[in-house]
Amino acid sequence: MDPSLERPDWQLLTPRPNYKLWLDKNENLDPQLAKITSSILSELNPLTLSTYPECGELYRKLAKWTNTSPQSLILTPGSDGAIRLTFEAFMNEGDSFIHTSPTFAMYSIYSKMFGAKAYPLFYEKGEEGPVLTFEKILEHIERIKPKLFSIPNPDSPTGTVLSLKTLRELIEFCKKLNIVILVDEAYHPFHEDTCVEFTKEFKNLIVARTFAKAWGLAGLRIGYAVGHPEIIKFYHKLRPMYEVSTISVAFMERMMDYSGEMYTSVKRLNEGKSYFRDAMKSLGFKVLNTNGNFQHVAFGEYAEKIHKTLKDRVLYRENFVEDCLRGYSRFSITTIENFKSIIELICKGMKDE
Repeated sequence: MDPSLERPDWQLLTPRPNYKLWLDKNENLDPQLAKITSSILSELNPLTLSTYPECGELYRKLAKWTNTSPQSLILTPGSDGAIRLTFEAFMNEGDSFIHTSPTFAMYSIYSKMFGAKAYPLFYEKGEEGPVLTFEKILEHIERIKPKLFSIPNPDSPTGTVLSLKTLRELIEFCKKLNIVILVDEAYHPFHEDTCVEFTKEFKNLIVARTFAKAWGLAGLRIGYAVGHPEIIKFYHKLRPMYEVSTISVAFMERMMDYSGEMYTSVKRLNEGKSYFRDAMKSLGFKVLNTNGNFQHVAFGEYAEKIHKTLKDRVLYRENFVEDCLRGYSRFSITTIENFKSIIELICKGMKDE
């Protein structure tokens, strides 16, 4: 087995302590949204643990919410599952694959699992953060002519986005070269732009989404892919006996009725993000304008002191090894109330000797 395919051994990992604020994995821990999910969980029929899933109603609700059709959708174990299914559908050993870098780690893993030749598109370090120009993307695609090209929008960990106009041009460009393009919208609607409507027109486009971020349901491991019905029909031929678990289906059937509350949660967390970003700017720290549910801050000369002050209270990403993000710390966004206490700790860390 390829040593690079070895995954973390869960038995060796230390569980996250409950006394710390978890801002390290870009989850939605909004306490107001958690009241709704807790209520739904308490009302679930125990039979959801004893029976196999019936997915029809969830497909109908999801089609209505995405303004598509049930035939345009397939449920998957998170957006991760949609990505893997795309590799299963289109990639053979030796096929070329382009992905951005840095990006979601599973793109590289799946390219190795399926024997694809990966050609990363590297972000460069710019004055305002990571940069990947449209011209560089086109040049890379035209030179490699891959079978598959993936572009998360927003990308992670960079937080960068492409406009819908640019994405449409990319999709059209890939269509001319017979390239499948996978647009990963895991952070929708923290970033509201979406390519879902384009799937009605382009048969070379797949959109991957998850309920882990905005919906606050990372533990359910449920997401979906959207595409032209002719493509999704092929995806269904590759699905396992059941796409996802009964409890995931039952929960999401109910949760879809609370999409308004989900949008309110996103608004609440984005307000917390703006509050935190403005506070960091006022303290003289450099911040990046990210489009996901996370915020990058460069603490500069105070970094060591601030990390020491925060380590017993908050879990977050202290630093990056990639050049385009080196020197920045990443915080998953939370409420204004939570950020106030974090800001107080940061101010304390700046003063500590």
